[in-house]
Amino acid sequence: MNRFLRGAALGALTLAAATALASAASAQTYNRLVVFGDSLSDNGNLYAASFNTQPQSPPYFQGRFSNGPVFTELLGFNALRGAISTSSVTGSVNFAYGGSRTDNVVAFPPGMRQQLTTYLGRGGTFGSGDLVSILGGANNIFQSIGAFAVLPPTSQGNPTGFVDPTIRAAVADMNFLVNDVASRGAGTILVTNLPRLGLTPQFRPTPLAALADYAGGQFNSQLQNALLTLAPTRPNTNIILFDLAKVSDVLAANPGRFGLTDATSQCLNTTTGAVCANPDGFLYWDGVHPTAAGHRLIATLASDYLYYGDRAASSTIQGETAFRHREDAMDGATARLSGRDAWQAGTTIVGGVMYDTADIDQRGFASAGETTSYGGNVGLESGTESLRFGVTGAWRVADVTAGATSFQLQTLSLDLYGGWRSGNVFVNGVVGVASEDFNDINRFSALPGLEQTGTTRGFSSGARVQAGVWFDAGGIAISPRVAVAYVSSDIEGYTEQGFAASYEYRDREVKGITGEVALRAEGDVGGFGVHVEGGYRDSLDDSSQAVRVGIAGNPAQVLSRRFDDPFGGSFLASAGVSGQMGPFDLEIGYRGRFGDSADSHTGGITLTLPLS
Repeated sequence: MNRFLRGAALGALTLAAATALASAASAQTYNRLVVFGDSLSDNGNLYAASFNTQPQSPPYFQGRFSNGPVFTELLGFNALRGAISTSSVTGSVNFAYGGSRTDNVVAFPPGMRQQLTTYLGRGGTFGSGDLVSILGGANNIFQSIGAFAVLPPTSQGNPTGFVDPTIRAAVADMNFLVNDVASRGAGTILVTNLPRLGLTPQFRPTPLAALADYAGGQFNSQLQNALLTLAPTRPNTNIILFDLAKVSDVLAANPGRFGLTDATSQCLNTTTGAVCANPDGFLYWDGVHPTAAGHRLIATLASDYLYYGDRAASSTIQGETAFRHREDAMDGATARLSGRDAWQAGTTIVGGVMYDTADIDQRGFASAGETTSYGGNVGLESGTESLRFGVTGAWRVADVTAGATSFQLQTLSLDLYGGWRSGNVFVNGVVGVASEDFNDINRFSALPGLEQTGTTRGFSSGARVQAGVWFDAGGIAISPRVAVAYVSSDIEGYTEQGFAASYEYRDREVKGITGEVALRAEGDVGGFGVHVEGGYRDSLDDSSQAVRVGIAGNPAQVLSRRFDDPFGGSFLASAGVSGQMGPFDLEIGYRGRFGDSADSHTGGITLTLPLS
């Protein structure tokens, strides 16, 4: 329930978020909206052109084929009606007409290709900041199915063959529109496919439902293939296919999941004019057109496609969490060889447990995040008073959340460390690797009720070298030290599964070199060893790759979002106490990291058992 409520809140904020995103520098910043289409996009053009007669309003809302605004009016732009000849074409404008086919028919209502011709004839142009919405094809199919339905029964032997030419022609028109608009410099084109037509109230209870499903499915498949072929030839335009069909079945099967009560019946009785008691509970207003609530759902889902690069940015926390865990493991290994006590020849077994929390600030499009993790380690160490070597194996489990994204990271690591000591001077180093499983990756889509899921794997490696010296200062030992570390975390690409836009994440490497200076003090209090340490760590080189994401099976481009070290410059602080517990050496410690963009806190208990 908490997850659903959080997803619902995200959906409610989608349109406000879209407006905020538009003000930021992004490949998905849209300056204005231009619309070509049919009744699903018509903001009153047919109504104005028919002298306020079609559709009859009321019960239709102010000339819309619904009981409220249509989805193109909910994308954050105030588009003028293109049917009004005095409307400017330099700002947002809508040329969609109810009843329009995709073709170049000039007759009323104008075909979509004619809509484009009219726009261009009135001086309309396209620029890199434009968002162009293109949705059509349903009227072509409806008219073809209607013509088939009145054929004599003896001529109805091949229903699919009857509608196939219409489908091919409609797809060709759509491809022409997209190509022409792209060739004229439009930055982004949102092409919406058709929902499952056989589920609409117009067809669902009739023998024509199967033919409607076939026609819609063929149109969508052919349109997808055409756009996948076209997109590489238009690299300056981001052609995004909005897959409305993908959500149709789940919406019809479980309307309550989306705040509806009925997703298969129509609210308006078009014969009597009677309206249902709860229009916001219905998906369909009439036989084929969504209610205002349905259009709100469509607009909300559209934002998952329109802003996929920005919404996917929070996945940066995956590689960054793996990177930090590799740093933590190496810090712990070298810490064993940097204390004040003289080394003892022999072999010891070392084991411990830890608990950690981290808070990461919002950075650009990456949401604020938080992690909690726990783990343990066991190792073997051996050597002399001046040379020691050890090996440590560890496991760690982290639960991570960043905005609409969450996942669990399970890490298995192995570190080899060693050190040299002569008097008060010491040098130590560690090399290590880790295998990572990113499980239960969940991203709440913009539409409440739709959760995208995935899994992936990662591999991290690193090395760290530390050097320092000890000074005695009146019962307290003080040690300045410096360290340099290299870490690389590779995260395999993966594709989300779900009914919204399935983001396709590319392989990513988070890689960098850090430098550190620190001062440690140790002393005895009441028979216990006590230490405190403070320092500063910062990046010397950050070669991390950007987050790169596309949409699976979609012509949409792969977009990039770059992020630097999530911590930035970090102040380090640690403290601990140590003593004997039977045959064991016991240490309880805390380590904090306070960065420009993130803080972390780690507590742990370490037991050491001498074997010889």
